[in-house]
Amino acid sequence: MNKKISLIIPAYNEVETIGQVIKTAKKSDIFNEIVVVSDGSTDGTVQKALNYNVKTIALPSNIGKGAAMSVGIDNTTSEIIVFLDGDLVNLEVNHIKELVKPILLDDFDMSCGVFIEGRDSTDFAQKITPWLTGQRALKRDVLDCCADLKSSKFGAELFLTKIAIEKSLKVKKVILKGLTHRTKEEKRGLIKGFISRMKMYWQVFDYFRRNNLNYNHINTVMK
Repeated sequence: MNKKISLIIPAYNEVETIGQVIKTAKKSDIFNEIVVVSDGSTDGTVQKALNYNVKTIALPSNIGKGAAMSVGIDNTTSEIIVFLDGDLVNLEVNHIKELVKPILLDDFDMSCGVFIEGRDSTDFAQKITPWLTGQRALKRDVLDCCADLKSSKFGAELFLTKIAIEKSLKVKKVILKGLTHRTKEEKRGLIKGFISRMKMYWQVFDYFRRNNLNYNHINTVMK
């Protein structure tokens, strides 16, 4: 119960939601440190984070989610690491505590938060690909050997799931009722959002291909 916990929030142009995510995280009162890594944001995300008096790292250019997560890891020292996306909507303190509980109390190596009853589009996406969730808690020693996270880009969550398979980690699926996030189309407009979504899907597919991953196998990780 005395283990230190760090929160890392990778964010790219999330000025609309980052403040509320930080506010809720601070309200949970379980984090020793909160680190926001702005991945080349140009919309005020950095200033918004600084307004909440948390450690904020402003990367000069967009280097990809996996690399941003790695920067966050390098700037924390806690035994337990929590990742939350910067675009979450309806985040509550209970969501955070439920995500951390399996690591803190039940000796799981990793927990993965899955949306339900948030809204249909995000619920459906996480139902068919729960291993792509950005809401995770895990033991730091799981990450210390993860140099390849830097190059995983939008395959970052898939990379962490791959590590769980290879190391036979104990992984817990945590239901986050009522939680959702802004879609890429909402954030960037219909056309730019669609292009961004296709880029994300391609990076995930490419990670699958390069690492010879099997959909059915990887779906068995979270029970």
